[in-house]
Amino acid sequence: MSFIPIIDLANSYQLNDWFLSAMILTLLLMLVIMGPYRYDYVKSFLSMFRFKSPDGDVSYPLLSTGENIAVFILSSLSIGISVGIYSHDLMEEGFSQVVFLLWYSFLVVLCLVIKLMLYTVTNKILYRRQIITLKPGRWNCFFVMSYSVAGLFILIFSFFVVFLDIHLLALLIFAYFMRVLVIAGRIFKIKTTLFKNQRSNSGFIMYLCAFELAPILIEFMLTSRLFGLI
Repeated sequence: MSFIPIIDLANSYQLNDWFLSAMILTLLLMLVIMGPYRYDYVKSFLSMFRFKSPDGDVSYPLLSTGENIAVFILSSLSIGISVGIYSHDLMEEGFSQVVFLLWYSFLVVLCLVIKLMLYTVTNKILYRRQIITLKPGRWNCFFVMSYSVAGLFILIFSFFVVFLDIHLLALLIFAYFMRVLVIAGRIFKIKTTLFKNQRSNSGFIMYLCAFELAPILIEFMLTSRLFGLI
């Protein structure tokens, strides 16, 4: 019985130069933007899992509007890079990999922008009715923080997969692990921060189904049908 090695240090994946350049540029830009706030990112991300003494507020790095937009787009590129590595021929010549990266990343950005808009509209209504006490803008910054941390870790792991010749299945598992981790943290914050003063659990359940559970189901169906990644 033969086993497939998880790591093969003797070889590495052969990668298209343009795609590799996109990977390196994305990583460098994320490090330049997020690096000065690294301690705030660590503190904010860990606050998502402080179950024994939950915070009454959300924590996030105080990036400028431009920095938040940039790191949001770069995080989407990181997701596109990981999907490209998993689903495409890394040795293919030309720009097809980069075109796929830009196209897929645009779809990710579009979907998340729509989600943020729905978050904003809904949270404004709930905030005016005093069902929640957190301003919508603060929740959006928290969402971008959690998303950018996951994107950075997935991008770094993508480099490990490429240069250490780690089996591609490990990238898929790690990406979904980060996704579950971030969603679990957001659900915890929805309960302890957004709906900490709610009168019943019905609002929390409806909010959870609409903004966290339903998008996961839709994403699973679209990803499986369009790309066959699952």
